[in-house]
Amino acid sequence: MIDGCDTLDVTTSFVTIIVVYLGRTLLPVIALIPFKGRCFKPLRISQRTRFMREKMAASASTDGDREDHLVHRYDSPFLSSDSNDQKSLPPAALIILNTPIINHNNPNKGVESYELPGVLNALWQSSSYRICADGGANRLYEATVASHEALHSQETASSRSFLPDLITGDLDSLLPHVQEFYEHRGVPIVRIEDQDYHDLDKALMAVENWLDERDSTNDIPTVSKLKSKVFIYGGFGGRFDQEMGCINALFVWGQRRKFRHTSMALYGEETCAFILPALPKTCEVRIRFPNGDDANSSNNAKGQYIVGEGPTCGLIPLGGRCDEVITTGLKWNLDGNLPLEFGGLVSSSNRVINELVTVKSSSALVFTAEIITKR
Repeated sequence: MIDGCDTLDVTTSFVTIIVVYLGRTLLPVIALIPFKGRCFKPLRISQRTRFMREKMAASASTDGDREDHLVHRYDSPFLSSDSNDQKSLPPAALIILNTPIINHNNPNKGVESYELPGVLNALWQSSSYRICADGGANRLYEATVASHEALHSQETASSRSFLPDLITGDLDSLLPHVQEFYEHRGVPIVRIEDQDYHDLDKALMAVENWLDERDSTNDIPTVSKLKSKVFIYGGFGGRFDQEMGCINALFVWGQRRKFRHTSMALYGEETCAFILPALPKTCEVRIRFPNGDDANSSNNAKGQYIVGEGPTCGLIPLGGRCDEVITTGLKWNLDGNLPLEFGGLVSSSNRVINELVTVKSSSALVFTAEIITKR
């Protein structure tokens, strides 16, 4: 007996296993995406309701550190921290994927004081460890070094400020002149030829090692160990199967011990996505622009361009049918009476209206939000 299921659908399970295996070995040129994702028969309504209530009761009955472990938080990286002490902040890693870096809303367009696009620049400044996954180094080089050279006919101090801490992957996409540029500036470049893993997986392995090293350092506060952040930039805008591969990486790596208390999300200049785990965890989401208003307005410089999530959002059952979902803080809240699944209800084009959104669900969901630029 599997928790939450009566019987096993052997045919559907087999197809799902094959899809996962092929995805891990990078074999398919075309992709099979298991949107329905359901291998088991759902519980009957009465069973589902009892199952949901029991999980909620278990969540509410804990206290202390245990209770904190049963709350999964997404706090927008675009919200300023009250702390100026970097050691007291959660460790944050940035992974740049091999996707074009396009500046849709560059306020300095045509001006020599060039910056990265708003979202990437904000994530870069919020990170203490930065990795380029293979061809992501080409994209960073094009957006910083090449752009500066086009304006100044030479390398500038500004362009040298965007050096990653590591470049890794199978390196089949890394251009020779880009590799030479970063090697000469002391950036470690690590080739991992294992084709059982995507370049994103290899970058996440490096993040895992980095977090282990930090955790072994005595002067890192315990709170930082439990609430690390991983920003993955470039997960959108390319091939659809690659986007789904990035979403799958969130599901897979989110289950690993080191990332269970980590906020891990995909970002582009126009959208973001992250996983909300199932009960007994209660999920709390705080974004930059609930209801279109700036939740951080008191700390903004006048006339400054700012970026952040919201207010449009969605709850997507990409991992399979979610029998019950209860939310607060949305314009159209879900009360647990209707399941979310492809071929049925999908909560798209919803809207965040409160500074805090809570989600309790019987299965993991993908939370998506638009990203907007304001002045």
